Amino acid sequence: MNRRFLLLLSIGLPAIAFGPAAGAAPRLSLNPYDGVDWRHVGRHFGSFHSHTTESDGKLSPAAVIDRHHAIGHDVLALTDHNRNTWPWSRFDRDPERLGMLAIPGNELSRHDHTLSLFTDLETDTKDHETGIREIQEAGGLSVLAHPGRYWKPEGGKVPADVLDRYARLFRTYPSLVALEVINQADRYPRDRALWDALLTELMPSRPVWGMANDDSHQQAHIGLNTTVLLLPQRDEAQVRAALTDGRFYFTTLTSHPEARRDRDRTPVIREIAHDRSAGTLMLEVDCGGEPLPADRIRWISSGGEEVHRGPVLDLALEGIDKYVRAEIAGSGGTTYTQPFGIGAENPSHPRNTAAPTPGRSPRR
Repeated sequence: MNRRFLLLLSIGLPAIAFGPAAGAAPRLSLNPYDGVDWRHVGRHFGSFHSHTTESDGKLSPAAVIDRHHAIGHDVLALTDHNRNTWPWSRFDRDPERLGMLAIPGNELSRHDHTLSLFTDLETDTKDHETGIREIQEAGGLSVLAHPGRYWKPEGGKVPADVLDRYARLFRTYPSLVALEVINQADRYPRDRALWDALLTELMPSRPVWGMANDDSHQQAHIGLNTTVLLLPQRDEAQVRAALTDGRFYFTTLTSHPEARRDRDRTPVIREIAHDRSAGTLMLEVDCGGEPLPADRIRWISSGGEEVHRGPVLDLALEGIDKYVRAEIAGSGGTTYTQPFGIGAENPSHPRNTAAPTPGRSPRR
């Protein structure tokens, strides 16, 4: 039996939306997976939000490293609160010998919590925006950690002032690359509504990547969520580029009851192919050798609205605008793609401007 499930997304936006003559292929203006060599790319499993006894975690740094190694994670950032639990040699662990990559960083927690990655910055600031700016000036990348802790829906929607505040931060700081849309056991599911609201506001010119992070404080949290990095080679520069450009997808077990959670039965994306002349995307997905029922594939577009279920989606359907993203539910977990941009390209968006220079900042 063929163990791969083929998912075909057909694109058919009216030409008038983009200006070309009638009959021209619709424009996929942003494809974060463009250029991935799917036949040879390495899939590396990352965790970017974890705590140890260096802050409020229950496990020692060595135990956290060992547990991630045991479940096959090979890229790991220990992100204790306001403290860099790095380098690993302090804890008698050698990432090279373990076949892992250690990413320096911490969780800035004196304001709305924000992950600081690829830098050893430690700061006493209590202002959220100042913290994001200091991460950028230090050459790091930042991720909004569980933003749902800091806002509440009004009438079931993201309040306008909340959306404006976060949209301004993403527009202002190119080093702010993502927000957590799943945290730990999905403590703040409303953050997926925030993600879709931001995508509706900012796409396709300013992408906002989604992440699912364990925010682990004990062993039971480790492995609930995984970042699947698509890398030609595993090193810090490639991981940084993947997080900046959206060259990753993420999975969660928390969408399923505990008895059914299974990393081996969470969908794996084998290929995403874009046929420019036909205006199509093709996703090849494997889920533990089992076929996926058609209704397990949900397509989400502007406003966070589900626009279709099933393997074939016509983007001329009413309600599809600015972006589309996929959620693929397997028998043991769920996989999320990053958003694809639909519409006019904007070469001046932050991903195409000069990025902060990687480096380490002095501790403060």
